[in-house]
Order: sequence, then C-alpha cells, then structure tokens
Amino acid sequence: MDTSIERGATISESFQINKIIILVAVALVLRGILNYTPPITPLKVGDKAPNFSLKLVDGTTFNFSPHHAHHHEGSGADGKPMVMFFYANWCPCSNASAQFLKQASEEFSGVSLIGIGIQDNEIDLSKFLEKHKLKFPAGFDLKQEIARSYGVTTTPTTIFINKEGKIDSIFVGKLKKYEEISERIQKLIAHG
Repeated sequence: MDTSIERGATISESFQINKIIILVAVALVLRGILNYTPPITPLKVGDKAPNFSLKLVDGTTFNFSPHHAHHHEGSGADGKPMVMFFYANWCPCSNASAQFLKQASEEFSGVSLIGIGIQDNEIDLSKFLEKHKLKFPAGFDLKQEIARSYGVTTTPTTIFINKEGKIDSIFVGKLKKYEEISERIQKLIAHG
C-alpha cells in the first residue's frame, strides 16, 4: 500500500497560474471594450434619413440634412430626391450593379445620385469609379460611419430618399435589371 501523499502546486506556483489567468481575462475584457461598435439599427421606409457629410473624390464636400435641402458644393442638387449607392470594389454584386447606376445618372436629372465607398481602401474604391466611368459625386466612408447610421451592413445597398428627406425604399444586393432602380427613381420624381 502506497502511503505517499501527492503534493499539489506550491503556493508560489498557484500564485503564478492565477496571475496568468487574471492577465488573460483582463486582456480579453480590454479587447472587447476597444473593439466595440454600437449595434447597427436598420432604417425603415418612412424614417428620416440621418445627416451626413462626405468628402468627395474631387475634394469638395457633400452635405446632407433632411431638415435642410441637401447639397453638393456647386452642384445645384438642392431639394432633389437622392439615391445613395453603397459599394465596394471587391464586391462582384457592386460591380454588376454599377452599370445600372451609371445609366440612371445619365437618364435622370431630377434626382441626385451619390456613391459611398465602404469596406475597402481609398485606392480600390477609386479604381471602382474609374473602371465603371461613374460621373456622379462619390466619396469614401472608410470608417463606415455613414453606413452604420443608415443601417448598411452589406454591399451593394441602394437607398432612395424622397424630397422630404425620408427613406422611400431600400434595395439590398445586386441590381439584376435596370428597372429595379429606374422604377424607384421615377416614383421619387413623380412624388417630388
């Protein structure tokens, strides 16, 4: 019969293990706090569109406030309905949808279009604009502040805002045919 007593960790060894566990726990808590982003609340049709200011690729600023006419410096876009196109260069659906946004920007003068690049770097977002020869105002929401305020979590997302500054409709995903955007723009202009 074995009468030896097994010995556990010494007090000093236990203290070291506890110290490691505490440091790991503190590190995880800090990581959670530092990486926290507020939850995204999607907008609904009829909601007031949030204010935003976006620096455009041409160096000017596009300011939007539903309480005042939105404007792009020097554009005369004041008081028009607006279409916001959230895109990313890496996104195949954004690339497929771009042709329809370009066509709409050339066909409809009664609406302001704005491209908002997200989930990419500035160089890739600029390549997207060049590749698709998009001529409407566009800028980069690199910190995704505008995207979060509009509840945008994926690209492409197209948001239609009426003259009163309210969300008229939201289209999430690839535009498969031109009518998916042109019919919504015609409705915006008709009710304008």
